[in-house]
Amino acid sequence: MVFFYKSLPLLLLLLISGCEDNQFTDVIGDNWIKDPVVCIEDTTPVTFKKVAYWTPDDSDNLTLINFSSITHVNYASVTFNADTTINTPEDIDPLKDLVVEAHASSTKVAISIGEWLDADDSHFNTIANDKALTKTFVTNISEFIKEYELDGLDVNWASIESKQESDSLKALLEALSKELKNKGKFLSVTAQSGENEKQANLLSTTVFESVDFINLLAFDSTNKDGLHSSIQDAKDAIAYWTARCVIKNKLVLGVPFYSSGNAIQSYDYLIRDDISYACVDKSERRNYNGIPTIVEKTNYALSKAGGIMMKSLEQDIYQRNNDNINFSEYSLVNVINDSVLGNEVDVCK
Repeated sequence: MVFFYKSLPLLLLLLISGCEDNQFTDVIGDNWIKDPVVCIEDTTPVTFKKVAYWTPDDSDNLTLINFSSITHVNYASVTFNADTTINTPEDIDPLKDLVVEAHASSTKVAISIGEWLDADDSHFNTIANDKALTKTFVTNISEFIKEYELDGLDVNWASIESKQESDSLKALLEALSKELKNKGKFLSVTAQSGENEKQANLLSTTVFESVDFINLLAFDSTNKDGLHSSIQDAKDAIAYWTARCVIKNKLVLGVPFYSSGNAIQSYDYLIRDDISYACVDKSERRNYNGIPTIVEKTNYALSKAGGIMMKSLEQDIYQRNNDNINFSEYSLVNVINDSVLGNEVDVCK
């Protein structure tokens, strides 16, 4: 028995040294006490950003978008190959048209690289883990941006599964940032909300040192509140990354322009079905963000973050020539902009 007690510290030391990453924490469980993270005071000035994604699925609405209410728009998306070549869209005209329309209102345009549906991050890994491929990839991205008169790049590495992947993303972003900043271009990245904390913890916050801002994907939640993007989801996403000492100016809160639940449908589809749906978050077993929630999230982002991100523009409602209802006041882009400007949004009152 005496031998056991004397050997216990040695056994614990062997146990710790044999664990990788968070395995020891997993073994001990919730009783393992970690030292609290202490963040230095954030005194960075905030430039509030109104970021939006746009896909060319509904190019007919492009000229109806109020780009003066948006600071940045990301074309979603452009893919690439493991050999670093960029897959130029077969129909490049929508991207060219987006640049013309957005630049007319001094809105910056970027491409978002990476898959949004059925994401496969293997190409990111292949390139990021090879210095020669990384160098070529950075050059190819820079040339694409120059050719199509873009203002920046958004990186959507869908999910980080290990510390090694986090380190790889950091190295890739550092290389891209050095090239883009030298040419006056911006760099952003997407990040999970932190709902799956164990997975989100794999992403080191040092990754964000090279980017101008982070688009938080605070939607498609799997929690049990029946909403895929509640106000609490938004608060939790900002709180998670703030607690990890990410500065306020870099955090851009994502909001959805679509429903989940019984059907995935655009905000435009929902409102044209029944205009009263604009003022609630649930209808016919679908859940989404109605105007009051969008206003509340925008105001919360104004106080706790550095911007708000909209996914995505083609799903908003726009005033068409044959409409006999003034839909412009129901547009979520307009609602967000009015909230940022401090104007009262009273359409649902």
